[in-house]
Amino acid sequence: MAPGALNRQKLVEYFLEARRPRDQWLVGMEVEKLGRDAATGLPIPYEGAEASVRRVLEHYLEVRSGDPIYEGDHLVGIAGEWGTISLEPGGQVEWSSPPCRDLDLLATELSGHLAASREAGRRCGVEWLDLAVDPTTPLGDMPWMPKARYKILGEYLGARGRLAHRMMTQTASIQCAFDFESDADWARKFVAAAVVSPVAVALFANSSRADGAETGYRSFRQRIWRETDPDRCSLPPVVFDPGFGIEAWVDWVLRVPTVFQQRARGLVSAAGVPFQDFLGHKGFTAAGLDAWELHLSTIFTEVRSYSYLEVRCADLQPDPRILAVPALWTGILYHPEALEQAVRACSGHADHAAWLEAMDSAARDALGGSAGRRPLRELAGKILGASIYGLRNGAACAGRAEDPAVPLLRLAHELGLTPVGGSR
Repeated sequence: MAPGALNRQKLVEYFLEARRPRDQWLVGMEVEKLGRDAATGLPIPYEGAEASVRRVLEHYLEVRSGDPIYEGDHLVGIAGEWGTISLEPGGQVEWSSPPCRDLDLLATELSGHLAASREAGRRCGVEWLDLAVDPTTPLGDMPWMPKARYKILGEYLGARGRLAHRMMTQTASIQCAFDFESDADWARKFVAAAVVSPVAVALFANSSRADGAETGYRSFRQRIWRETDPDRCSLPPVVFDPGFGIEAWVDWVLRVPTVFQQRARGLVSAAGVPFQDFLGHKGFTAAGLDAWELHLSTIFTEVRSYSYLEVRCADLQPDPRILAVPALWTGILYHPEALEQAVRACSGHADHAAWLEAMDSAARDALGGSAGRRPLRELAGKILGASIYGLRNGAACAGRAEDPAVPLLRLAHELGLTPVGGSR
């Protein structure tokens, strides 16, 4: 796209052009983990010690091969057929899976990643936390990774949210990616993921401690996000309006302050100018689709969209539970009847104010909380049941395993839940 050619309609088309027919839908995930020095329990620096982030990346590269990614002289990622490795601000190592045709392949890719990370950690004396928030380290003792993006973002968010630096350096999550076949399908899935999010927070709450003490939250990570930047986190009210769709989403994203601009010398601060102010510019200040995608990467809502939908509300889980996160969302979002069941179950908190209350309750009390005056434990049984129904009855990407619902059945057993409506 020529410089200066970007306009609102082209931003709408950015999403519309990503539509895929059902038989081409894929599923993907991102898993973040915090590494700690196995000998001391302390966070690992970027470099300067054997137990360091750089050494982890070097060993991972030896174990799996791939193409190293540098920023200046700093190794900051790896790209391979198995996906990509990137660094979050506090040294969290994030694996992004390749897009997978089904949950079976995703499980295989996940297994390969976990085995490689364990081996890389063993070689340099690093252990991986299975919690979504660092439980003991004071914020001031956290390292920062040498990436220009994080210097700018840290200054920007630090001025807007009391817990923004905790979010950047001390949290870890599981995020899942899904396709859509039309603008109506995009909207159905976005809204469904939004209203189910409080239930998912409750199911996967795994971050109750910080600074060596209980926080009063079962998912303190969720609370951290609520005090990061109100302009770009949580979800805006427009998501819950009748008729919500891609155009309404684009209009909201256009009003979100811009953090970065890409210039010849690298990333520079955009000083919080709304992205819509860059439309129509030409020459040096023109915005193209690369600038739009950079802006989208700073939208930290619980559900967001690039050329796919991304669901972001789950805390990091212990390894045996990780696959339950994409399984839950696949069963709901990739089966129309399961999606409708889930939306009906969550109708009691399908307005913005009630949704915020439900998210707060899930963060505080997990399955002991409530949503729309209904117990989250009860809703969790219904959502698990809907997803199990979808997985067992033809949900796209469910896979060919004898019972693709096994990760959810195990989760339900461990949490003492009875799925409702999950029979064949």
